Amino acid sequence: MFNLGFKKAFLGSTSRVAIASLVSLSGAMGASSFAQVSDDGDEAEDVIVITVERREQSLQDLAGTATAFDGDEMKLLGVQSIADLNGRYPGLQIGNNQGNIEVFIRGVGSTNNTELGEPAAATHMDGIYIPRPSGFGSAFFDIQRVEVNVGPQGTLRGRNATAGSVNVIPWGPGLGVFDLAAEASIGNYGERSFEGVINVPVSQNAAFRLAGYAMSHDSYYENASPTSSDLGVSVPTASSEGVEVAEAADNWGARASFLVEPTSRLTMTFTADYLSEGGTGYTGTNYANPLGNGLTPSEISDPRSVIGRAMSPELDTVHWGLRAHLEYETDWFNVEYIGGHRDLVYDYKAATPLSPFYPGVIDNLRNPADGNLDEAFDNFSLFQSVTDSVSQVHEIRFFDELDNGAVWNAGVFAFSEDQRTFLGTTGDRGLFFSGLEFNQRTETEAFAVYADGTYPITDTFRVTAGVRYSEEEKTRTGVNARYGFAIGGAGYSCCGGVRVGTEGFEFNVFDRTIMNPDIDGDGTVTEAETLAFYMDGIRTFGARDNVDDIFANGPLVGVDLANPTQIASYPVCVDTIAGDFFTCPSPTDGIPWDDAATGIFTFALPFLGQIAPQNGFASFDFVDWRLRGEWDLTETNLLYASVSTGHNGGGFNDNLPSVTGVTINPAGGGTAPFDTSELAPTFNEESVVVYEVGSKNEFDTPDGRGYFNASAFYYDYSDLIQNVLLSVGQILDTSDVPLDTTAAPGSALGLVVNFNFNASDAEIYGAQFEAGYDLPYNLQWKGTLLWMPVARIQNSELIADSRFQADVAPLQAIPQSIDGFRLRRTPEWSIQTSISQALSFDHGDADWIISLGYRTEQHQDLFNGEVYPEFDFANDDPLRLNDLVDGYLTVDAGAGYNPGGNENLRIEAYVQNATDEQREQAIVITQFDNTRFFSRPRTYGLRFRWRR
Repeated sequence: MFNLGFKKAFLGSTSRVAIASLVSLSGAMGASSFAQVSDDGDEAEDVIVITVERREQSLQDLAGTATAFDGDEMKLLGVQSIADLNGRYPGLQIGNNQGNIEVFIRGVGSTNNTELGEPAAATHMDGIYIPRPSGFGSAFFDIQRVEVNVGPQGTLRGRNATAGSVNVIPWGPGLGVFDLAAEASIGNYGERSFEGVINVPVSQNAAFRLAGYAMSHDSYYENASPTSSDLGVSVPTASSEGVEVAEAADNWGARASFLVEPTSRLTMTFTADYLSEGGTGYTGTNYANPLGNGLTPSEISDPRSVIGRAMSPELDTVHWGLRAHLEYETDWFNVEYIGGHRDLVYDYKAATPLSPFYPGVIDNLRNPADGNLDEAFDNFSLFQSVTDSVSQVHEIRFFDELDNGAVWNAGVFAFSEDQRTFLGTTGDRGLFFSGLEFNQRTETEAFAVYADGTYPITDTFRVTAGVRYSEEEKTRTGVNARYGFAIGGAGYSCCGGVRVGTEGFEFNVFDRTIMNPDIDGDGTVTEAETLAFYMDGIRTFGARDNVDDIFANGPLVGVDLANPTQIASYPVCVDTIAGDFFTCPSPTDGIPWDDAATGIFTFALPFLGQIAPQNGFASFDFVDWRLRGEWDLTETNLLYASVSTGHNGGGFNDNLPSVTGVTINPAGGGTAPFDTSELAPTFNEESVVVYEVGSKNEFDTPDGRGYFNASAFYYDYSDLIQNVLLSVGQILDTSDVPLDTTAAPGSALGLVVNFNFNASDAEIYGAQFEAGYDLPYNLQWKGTLLWMPVARIQNSELIADSRFQADVAPLQAIPQSIDGFRLRRTPEWSIQTSISQALSFDHGDADWIISLGYRTEQHQDLFNGEVYPEFDFANDDPLRLNDLVDGYLTVDAGAGYNPGGNENLRIEAYVQNATDEQREQAIVITQFDNTRFFSRPRTYGLRFRWRR
């Protein structure tokens, strides 16, 4: 029967090989868990077994804070991916930011999803470090458990485990048992899924396991756009016309593993997995429009009902890997080798929706000059993000448990990653801006040695000490560019927009052949070279693009009005935005002397000085350590105190383009200096020291067992790395570089880049309480309460306000203080509790579980929504700075039934997020965006499972 209690899995003394064998006996789909049988034939008590300290032990025996999510229980509650674990354990915050998984634990985490940064919580798949967990959601099949270790794991888990670690552990092959199982489910949003597992005993000492998974569902979003005919526009707009929106899924995956024991001392496991994610990905919802029109977030009735435009998002992610695990028992100690290869290609192309739906939104999208909607809906400003990451992990570990109970580990760890990254955007119809391109290659090498041990001073008192030395090196080459064009109109005025990104448009991505725009190598970049560089980044122009037509003959200097041949060769003028300062030459433009140029652009030149070569290098090393003392007051009462450290590696930022000698010259012939020798500015690693004291206690209840655990913690967080989107102007201003704010709007000051810096220190402290209790009628209750009264930024540098852009709002885009602000994603109170029951009837066995979570309000942005005195109330609305997520309650429930008590047949029903609380998991605020990514809406379904 399915066991929903807090007492799960096997006793800590069970060997890894024995567990692998018992796994297959428990059923390929994990329909039940088996307790170990003691020597006298009685069934021993079930306990939660974890391996967060690289050895099997009871969770209650761990002198620290951790948790383990049981695979069966997660499935029964509707958990489908790692992002669904958000908030299911207090202090664990997981956000899906445009397909990038951001893990925060007790306020420690990272929002830097680019090649410039690293996560602060280490994600592992069966012990293999996963540097880029994109596409990792589809790995959540045939899962035994997910372990979460809270606090820095710099000694044992190593790389980028400042916040803690998350280890997803699938079921492995079982010896001596043939098993076959299949599962199918249906749910709302048209969800259909299938999962199958087969375990085959190849021989007495070898077994093979194959698991497969497929899942698809319709979009969680709704395209609320009326049809094009209703809107009176010339392009498709509605779902019925083929314009879909985000969060439809079409995923599948497979995992094969082979276990062999050639001798009684040697165990080898080899695993291969392949994951594919398709559908429409994650655009989020941009609240800038309603907030800018005076609406509060609470006035948006459905955050996933949006006004779509232009195109349907397209996601294509393939993530595969290989794993080898060898363990050999010598006469003196055990030796373990873990090696892994991961290969990720993430490719996402989308046009973000115009706005969430609200009454009056269509009228607010009209151009005030003439009321047209074409400029909003026929706007193909889009983006494409591509990551191609190949990484390898190798680790050799020596370990043993001595006769006196002492345990020790020592090992060597090596990691390498070769990563290609691309981000391209088009600025369709935009004035002064026609797109961005970030195209880089980053290589990382990391090495570490470590030792850790626990020694019993007495029968009841133990001391643990560990140390780890790490060193890393990163290099990056490539190019960043901001593209804009000086397009001349009536009277040689500047500047009009262009059409780019329309149907059929394709970036060249990694097939670009020109990486240095100084093509002739003379130290300067001409307009012709700039244009050649831009064109090399485009594989195919769209059907209605006009950039290729405008520049078919290269840069166009001011037209000679006395030269009919030249006039005839100039491209047709298109005014992309009605009512602005730009108009095409015509007899009615009030400029009689340019009548000869009627209907044509009068000049067309690329802006100079906006292409920056990337030449980054950073190396660093650090030492992490931990000390811990633990005291058994009795066999069921444990006291402990610990101090541990962790580091998150530093790195480098983007090289900045030249901002000198750049002018708009309609006569042509301009150049900009170009230097590829200067290294990118670097930032240092951040560190945290965590102090924790706690107690773990078990006791008998009238109906079974119970536990109560309590801990208090203090985090001393130093050199906190903050990642924000800043314009070049803001970065230079922060660096005390004098700026010319009268520069042309097309200047390099407006290029927006990811920027990392050691912004501040911080302190976090609080307390955590956990309890579980066996109740009458086979009811089981458990709950966790986390209280974090303080998660405060301190000793802050002045930080450039990334919510404003220097070339748009120079008086607001200035350095500001964030001292005393609260760290993002740190609700003061977090509670998670559940109650479950297992029942037996004459006609079968049943079980159910209800899980409730509550967390108080929290901020999602570094600036906590602060409105500084410089804010321009006359031309801006402070609501667009809003980043506060109100407190909310979540409810999940599931029930299962085995007809006739037959464990080989099971029916389950589940509801995830029963209250339909769609709350922000991440918010990105810039000059033009307040984009929000939400937790999944209410989903429910039925699941049917069969096992031979």
